[in-house]
Amino acid sequence: MGGRRRSRKEKRDEKSKAKLSELGDSKSPPSKKQQVNKGSDFNPLWMEQSNFCESLSEQEKDCFFDEEKVDPERRAELWTKQADLGERLIRDYAWATPDDRALRVLRHFSPIIEIGCGSNAYWCRMMIQAGADVIGFDKDPKQGGKISVNQKDSRTMQSGNGDGLSFRVQKGGPEVLQDPKYAKHTLFLCYPDENVLDTEGNDDGGNGQTQSLGAACLEQFQGDTVIHVGELFSDSSLSMDQAPWGRSSSSEFQQLLASDYHCLLHTHLPNWLHTRDSLSVWRRSRTCALVFAADEGDEDDEDEEYHYRHIPPEEMLPVDRAAPCLAHLLERPKDKQLQSNEYTSPW
Repeated sequence: MGGRRRSRKEKRDEKSKAKLSELGDSKSPPSKKQQVNKGSDFNPLWMEQSNFCESLSEQEKDCFFDEEKVDPERRAELWTKQADLGERLIRDYAWATPDDRALRVLRHFSPIIEIGCGSNAYWCRMMIQAGADVIGFDKDPKQGGKISVNQKDSRTMQSGNGDGLSFRVQKGGPEVLQDPKYAKHTLFLCYPDENVLDTEGNDDGGNGQTQSLGAACLEQFQGDTVIHVGELFSDSSLSMDQAPWGRSSSSEFQQLLASDYHCLLHTHLPNWLHTRDSLSVWRRSRTCALVFAADEGDEDDEDEEYHYRHIPPEEMLPVDRAAPCLAHLLERPKDKQLQSNEYTSPW
């Protein structure tokens, strides 16, 4: 006994070390055991969404929009429950839900800069807990990313609330990407154009065109890697007439992204009954110019220049894919590889 009494500072330092040990150090993400021990504090959005989905039967989850397999009254009941819960979770946390796999991908592409992170900066906080280096900006650090819902039972995140680490949202938008110091960062965008509005009739002299935060970010970004979270072209559960580009990013953004970048990775995320959110990683493509000389005998003819993208083989996504009901058609024979010259036409 008789040992030296610890000062208040030493006690605080000891508690801080214990907290960091519980979360995992900055070089490695929390283990599964640590995440389980953290429970809803580690990823409360995922926890609440999972609890709702687990309360449904497999048929209700897989066939929610099948008019023959889910009773209309039951569908309406579930839709109302999901809407009430979803609106609160969007306000309290984020539009899309991160899981362990998504956070592992994001950590790999650290350091990261998020534009439009919202006042909650939920994805930024989750990335920090996973060991990533993150900086987040929003035009409105106090109310950005929120929707109007019943304030009852709402739990808006504050610094250090539930995440174990404080995070300060900085004020700014796409213009901050002009700073060369962010050229080595990965640009992260989560539902960047959820609130895209038609500017026609606005006092800012709009011409009826949309204002896309995502597109503006791509135009300013000087780096090489972009990570998008949300729905992409043809992913939405809504009809193609209603939402061909999904509900999270504009057609302008998606066309720019597909034109200047190539996709390296595409994986699904936890979803609600009506969403098809995914996380995709994109790298800026290099191009090669080919010039076709004009016909010397034709005065009206001009040189034509075409730009072709070069995508390294190790960065190409697999082309073969099939729905489970047709996957067997792409399987190769187990005893030997089928060669093209071994195929015999049935005609």
